[in-house]
Amino acid sequence: MNCQTMQGFLYIFACINVYIAVCNANGKVTGEGEGFCQKTSDGVTCVNHDDLRLTRIDGMQVGNVRTINADGKKLQMKTLNIKPLVFEIEDFLSDDECDHFIETAKQIGLESSHTENQSPKQGLQLMDVNSDKALSLSEMKLTIENGYDIYLDEEDIIQMYKDLKLDSNNDNLITQAEMTISPKQLKTYLSEFVKKHPEKHSRYSRQAWLYPDKSTDTIFRAVQSRVSQVVDLPMDLIRLSDFQVVTYGVKGHYNAHLDSSHIIKDVRCCDRGLYSKCRICRYMTVLFYLNEVKSGGETAFPFANKESIDENKAHIDGVHHLYKNCENATLRVPPKKGKAVIWYNHFIDDDTNWMGEVDEYTLHGGCPVTEGEKWIANFWIKTNNDKSIDLKKMKNLYSK
Repeated sequence: MNCQTMQGFLYIFACINVYIAVCNANGKVTGEGEGFCQKTSDGVTCVNHDDLRLTRIDGMQVGNVRTINADGKKLQMKTLNIKPLVFEIEDFLSDDECDHFIETAKQIGLESSHTENQSPKQGLQLMDVNSDKALSLSEMKLTIENGYDIYLDEEDIIQMYKDLKLDSNNDNLITQAEMTISPKQLKTYLSEFVKKHPEKHSRYSRQAWLYPDKSTDTIFRAVQSRVSQVVDLPMDLIRLSDFQVVTYGVKGHYNAHLDSSHIIKDVRCCDRGLYSKCRICRYMTVLFYLNEVKSGGETAFPFANKESIDENKAHIDGVHHLYKNCENATLRVPPKKGKAVIWYNHFIDDDTNWMGEVDEYTLHGGCPVTEGEKWIANFWIKTNNDKSIDLKKMKNLYSK
C-alpha cells in the first residue's frame, strides 16, 4: 500500500469515527449499560453535551412497521396513530419478564392508586360556564371533576344536594346564596361518598413503584437497555425515570388524563416528592401490558384525530369519563401480554432541541375491566424543559 492510499484510508477511518461519535452524542445506545455520561479519571464526563437532544421517532404513516434490533431481539414497531403519535410493539417483554414485574410489585406491596396534581391549584374553582352566577347540574359535575377528580352522575349530584341541604327550591341550580358549605365540607362529603362507590373516582386501581437508578434487578436493567435502544435515548435518561406497576380488578379503570403538565414559568418539575409545589414532567410514556385481560381494559385516546379540543365541553359531554364512555374513544388499544404502547407526551422545542409543550391529544386512560384482572407497567421517561438540569442529574448518577 503506497502513502497516498494509506492517507486516504486513514481519512475515511477518521470520518467513520467522527460519525460514530456524533451518533453517540445524539443519544444512540449500542449496548446495555452505555450512557451519555461516563466516569473517568478526571471525574464525570458527558461527551459533546451541546449536541445532546431529545429524539422523536418518525411515525411515517398509520400501519408503518419498522424492525428494531434491541437486546438481541427483533422488535416490530408499528405506527398506530399520528395525532397523537402512538406506537405499538408486540412481544416487547417476554412472559417471564411480565411475570417478574408482577411478582416484584407484590413483594414491594401495592397501595391504592391516587392521582397527582398536574400543576399547583389554588382553591376550588366554580365552573360557571355560562356566567349566570348559578351552577347547573352539568356545571356542578364539571366543578367536582376539576376540583376533586370525582366523576358523579346527575342523580348523584341531586342526592348530594338533598344530603347537604343545598338546593332549597329544588330547581337543580345552585346560586351563590345556596352554596352554604365550604370546599372543605364538600371534600369531606365526597371522600365518604367514594369510599362506598370507588368506581366514581377517576382512578380505581392499586400500584407499586420501581426506580431504575436505585434498582440492582438484572431483569429490570435489561428492560431499561431495550427501552433505551428502541426510543433512541441514552441510558442515563432512562435510569432517571420512574416505573410504576398497576393492577386493576373488575370495574378498575383510569379516566382520561394527561401524563405530563403544561410548562409553567417559575414552577419546577416534581422530583419524587422533593418539591411540594411542582408540575409533572414526563417527556414520553412506555406502557407495558403484563397479563392477558379476559375482557375490557383497553387504553383509550378520546381526543385522537379530533380537529380541535374544547376541554370544558369534553367534560360536560363525558369524553373524559372512560368508565362509562370508553367505547366512544376514537383510538383504543387492546391489552395483550408483553405488548408495549409508546407515545410522546411533549413535542420537542425547536430552539433548545429539548422538551417543549404538551401534546394535548395524548389525553388517554384505562377502560374498565369487565372480567378478570389487568396488570400494566408505566415507564415514564422524565425530563425537564431545561436541558442543563437533566445534564446535572445525569452527571450525578456517576458521582455516587
